[in-house]
Amino acid sequence: MIQDIKIFAADIDGTLALKGDNLMPKTKEALERLHQEGVLIGVASGRPLDNTVLNMAKKWGLDFEFDYAIGMNGGDLWTKETRTINRYYYLQPNTIKQILSFVWDLDVNAIIYKDAYAYIKAKRMDNFLIESQKRNHSYIEIGDIDFCSEDATGKIELQLSKKEIPMLMKRIEENQSDDWIWVKTFELDDHVSIEFQDPRVHKGMALEKYAEMMGIPMEKTIAFGDMQNDYGLIQSAGWGVCLLNGCSECKEVAQAITEYPVTEDGVGNYLETNWFNK
Repeated sequence: MIQDIKIFAADIDGTLALKGDNLMPKTKEALERLHQEGVLIGVASGRPLDNTVLNMAKKWGLDFEFDYAIGMNGGDLWTKETRTINRYYYLQPNTIKQILSFVWDLDVNAIIYKDAYAYIKAKRMDNFLIESQKRNHSYIEIGDIDFCSEDATGKIELQLSKKEIPMLMKRIEENQSDDWIWVKTFELDDHVSIEFQDPRVHKGMALEKYAEMMGIPMEKTIAFGDMQNDYGLIQSAGWGVCLLNGCSECKEVAQAITEYPVTEDGVGNYLETNWFNK
């Protein structure tokens, strides 16, 4: 176990809480105790950074503000010191068009974030976007490939059912490029989220940049995650932990796996046993 924690990082959905849910009690208590110990606390999400993410500490009833937040799977980094967002390695319009061209005829929805959740371009309206719009009050425009690839973006998000995965994987294999990579970011029942981003982007990269800004060695960082887009975060941290409910790729690279899943206070129980009561 890490001997000195200066920075705490964690994915949100499936790690700190189920999608849209509040923190479990032990996890909430653990974050507040770490903050009292002087640890810098932040979240590392695939979501675009807007007030929904930046105000999540308040929504969860925490008694402090996040010190930093990572969004777009590492493409965005917000810090409390500057209160601005640094953006890294966005996909350019020609790359966006290339990706959309080989997935457009599949039964998937393609979502492009132009201004976080405030302005979204998409292939079509579906139940996922309707629910997202209710939560985030987004302005959404529907258009064709040219319309959706007009502006640089941190990621292309595909929403699809599991039955579409084999054909999507076939298209990805046939169109591989050094200009992008893909990661699975969410899976529940029959619903899957696949995202395309620049190969240089991952949550661990953004954590490294934040640690460098603060003059803290990576050996003093701890990170928690569960899905493929958390792989870089877990690998880069001084101590990387995968949730019991996490994917096999993250478990293989993690230095520890929680005893409990997110639904049973996985992060809180792990910190209680291995940090506060060590």
